[in-house]
Amino acid sequence: MSAGTIVRHSDSTMYGDTTRRIEELLDGGFSAVCALGEEIRHRVSSGDFEWTTLLGAELARRAAGGGEVSSEHVLLLDRLQTALAATEGQQSLRALLCLPVSVQAGGPAQTRAERRLAHLVALGHGPADIVAAVFGEQLGIAASDEFKACLLQELVLRGVAVPEHPVLRSFGEALVAEGHPLAPLPLDLLPAERALLRPPHAPPEWTWALPPAAVEKQSDQPGLRVSPEMRRRGGAADPAEITVAESAEAMSTAVRHWVEESNGRVAAQEFWSASAVSPDDFAAVFERLPLTAWPAGETRVRLHPASSGRVLRVLLTAAVRSPAYGNARFGAYGRLAAWRSLGGLVGAAPDAPIGHTARLVEQAHWFVADPSSDWFCLVAWDLAVAVLRAGGQEIAVLAATDTD
Repeated sequence: MSAGTIVRHSDSTMYGDTTRRIEELLDGGFSAVCALGEEIRHRVSSGDFEWTTLLGAELARRAAGGGEVSSEHVLLLDRLQTALAATEGQQSLRALLCLPVSVQAGGPAQTRAERRLAHLVALGHGPADIVAAVFGEQLGIAASDEFKACLLQELVLRGVAVPEHPVLRSFGEALVAEGHPLAPLPLDLLPAERALLRPPHAPPEWTWALPPAAVEKQSDQPGLRVSPEMRRRGGAADPAEITVAESAEAMSTAVRHWVEESNGRVAAQEFWSASAVSPDDFAAVFERLPLTAWPAGETRVRLHPASSGRVLRVLLTAAVRSPAYGNARFGAYGRLAAWRSLGGLVGAAPDAPIGHTARLVEQAHWFVADPSSDWFCLVAWDLAVAVLRAGGQEIAVLAATDTD
């Protein structure tokens, strides 16, 4: 069969021939599978979505026990999903929803696949098509609630006005009633999240999801200068460490996968001062803190003032991206993890509504620090943020690093 031929279900002979040809290619070893990967690109670009459905069905059949599923087959499904997710229109989206989410049904593999797929769909398709094809009632097409919950939050992160779509708003309300893990997340961007929106006239390759180190790196800037007068004023403060396991765990949420799945290290610390610290003198007090990530005697830390939006972007990027080894969380659960970390940093109660946390975030004074000590791996996964909480008596510091 020549490339680009559309297979129609009404032609049973052609349908059977195409299925047999797909089976032969899947059984043909590495070179045949590579050729099939190129054919995926051609078929999707030419709008032959029936062929993609047949390939997906065969991969699903093998995953269900009808044949051996190799790493090449996993890669093929990945390519198929990626190509369809990047092709705008309801036809390609419906074809995507007819594919298996993962060649490993159930368990962590399927969960990761659903999160990834939601991220890809939100990037490649407009809200109107998503509402119609995913959240509308389509005969023969059924997306899981977990996929739809992730997709809903991916749309929020894209700046889509989710509450203006009744179907999306209704689904979000149903998640709250069911107690879904993502239900606490608002359906609108919060003030600190507006830094995630694409700026006007941004280049096509623009993304807020830069590597954490690149987001916060300030090596070409001097940082806050600590004067003798600042040290004199800040000397009245004598912060004592008050870190407890629960608060450290909350602060570390955004980078927990760096430790659990990779070679990461995290230092999350809290301090309390009987005398309030002025934001203008914070750098002088910060250099006296007994910080795990900057052992005593090392070069003084360069500290830079930061907006709440910038700090959120650092944490969200860390949560969304993969660590050196392991898996990404993608946007939906990345957003949740970032707000859990922010809640820990500002001292919010673990069960506090995110709206309450957001108000504390805006009342605090934020800083980023250069990852300048030997504690940091300085590869591509390094971050350090500090906060002077409202009232000036409480300080929290989160530092994290990872390496391959």
